[in-house]
Amino acid sequence: MKPVILVIDDEEAIRLFLESCLEDEGYDVLCAGTGQEALAVLESSVPDLVLLDLMLPDMTGLQLLEQVREKLPHLGVIMITAYSQTDSAVQAMKLDAYDYVSKPIQLDRLLAVVAAGLLHFADANARFKHLNQSDLFHGFDDIVPSASPSMLEIYDIVRKISSGGSTTVLIEGESGVGKDVVANLIHRTSTRKDFPFLEINCAALPDTLLESELFGHEKGAFTDAVTQKMGLLELAHSGTLFLDEIGEMALTMQVKLLRVLEKRTFRRVGGVNDINVDVRVIAATNRNLANQVQRGSFREDLYYRLKVVDLIVPPLRHRTEDILPLGEHFLKLFNDQFGKGFQGIGPEARDALLAYAWPGNIRELKNMMERTILLEDGPALQVSHLRLGQSRSELEDPLGSVAPFMEGPLPEDGFDLEGMIRELESSLVRRALEQAGGNQSKAAALLGLNRDKLRYRVKQYGLKEK
Repeated sequence: MKPVILVIDDEEAIRLFLESCLEDEGYDVLCAGTGQEALAVLESSVPDLVLLDLMLPDMTGLQLLEQVREKLPHLGVIMITAYSQTDSAVQAMKLDAYDYVSKPIQLDRLLAVVAAGLLHFADANARFKHLNQSDLFHGFDDIVPSASPSMLEIYDIVRKISSGGSTTVLIEGESGVGKDVVANLIHRTSTRKDFPFLEINCAALPDTLLESELFGHEKGAFTDAVTQKMGLLELAHSGTLFLDEIGEMALTMQVKLLRVLEKRTFRRVGGVNDINVDVRVIAATNRNLANQVQRGSFREDLYYRLKVVDLIVPPLRHRTEDILPLGEHFLKLFNDQFGKGFQGIGPEARDALLAYAWPGNIRELKNMMERTILLEDGPALQVSHLRLGQSRSELEDPLGSVAPFMEGPLPEDGFDLEGMIRELESSLVRRALEQAGGNQSKAAALLGLNRDKLRYRVKQYGLKEK
């Protein structure tokens, strides 16, 4: 994973200069022009190092440094000063800044200090991420800690929003990546953990039944409504409601859900009285909601109301660090369940698991391990026990996966167009980044995109650590 550096300076020219130079050195760069912007960035992402200007429009660099020290005492901070600010630089060192560089900035000096700072704080940053994850998972035996940088970032955000008990969260990602696990984790680490966590799949029910399930109904509201029924919104009061596959919800239902999110009130089907509710809504989707908004199949106002916090869970093939730990977890789980004697995963089987593309993600891995443990025997899981298809290299070849559909008739049973487009786009973005040596500006130019659009796709497909 590339080191992440936060640049805080009110001069746009300096920010752009530093961003370009640091990205050319292989770093990921975040930028902020004010102290408040910097604090907002630190709420959602913890960098490996900070470059902080002493003079900011809304507070001094020293004031911001004090706040950073309170929140993130492990974080390395390098001050940027003018020659006339030597006294302030000395004061910053007393507040535990790592070092300082003077304006006009000498690039060689800056890069040397940055490299030394990253090396100096490497162990502290690693301990911070490990301890935070351990604290987050304490007492949750059913959750497997991740070694993936992209998942560590998600867990860090989960921790930060746990105290915001009503914050709406949107979880995006392919089918089977564990969006429901992340939703459960948000609930179980929040102040709502002692109240209900209820979930419903919006794609599994027709519109009228979905409305009744969510809002409940009064007696006589329709033919089969022989009694009054409380909906999930009422039943989840003080707790969390998880709306899976929110992208499948009809527009008429979207309007009613938006009212609940904005007013915190609703009416049962056939009812005339408003019912107040205190519930956190977490929504999940494997669709691209931004594209659905453009096509008019998803309301823009609801999209942004759901997306107060947006978590994008990467596919398993982009977080290979997690494949073997998850496999070993499922091995133990089904070993105990079926009374089998497997003691581990053999070397060749481990290689096969790592090479496989996992198009069904964690759900596919779990199902495969359940089937294998049930049907096979042995002290170690062997590659001959596994029934795996495409390797990752085959799946990530965009032309190889698309070419069969470019000529001749389409399959009678259809195919996953959106999934194929995601695979093609993520593969091309990855190849552009590799060809550009990780430089996002050059990669964006190769793809005919601006850098903001490339960054969105890097985040969307979990490519940051690559």
